[in-house]
Amino acid sequence: MTTQVAAEALGVDPRTVRTYISRGELKARVEGEGVEKAYSVDVDSLYALRDARKSSGKSPRKTREKSAEAEDLAALVRDLTSQLVSTSAEAAHLRTRLQLTERTQSSLEEEAQALRGERDRLRAELEAERSKGFWSRLFSG
Repeated sequence: MTTQVAAEALGVDPRTVRTYISRGELKARVEGEGVEKAYSVDVDSLYALRDARKSSGKSPRKTREKSAEAEDLAALVRDLTSQLVSTSAEAAHLRTRLQLTERTQSSLEEEAQALRGERDRLRAELEAERSKGFWSRLFSG
């Protein structure tokens, strides 16, 4: 059986099962290597260890405690998920506002450039008219 199943049978964490294996309190066969390394726990040695733990007064953790922890964890995950969805929606809204602001700024800059060009053209016309003499302005129409 896997270390997870053995841990549930003993009422301990899978890491504790691996510690029992390294101490020699549980017999197990190594499968895979490196990151893929896993143990296959011998059922007879598991029963023997479980009986020894019972006789010494170490009983498995209550499943009720585990279910309460699982419910707390589930509630925490739900809360975090809700916060993530809310934050994502807010980020999308802000991203949209930023894009609209950038477009508006670009349009205003183009309009300002066009108005500057118009202003410069009108100033040049005005200067040309001013540079003419009084009589030429009066009779040239």
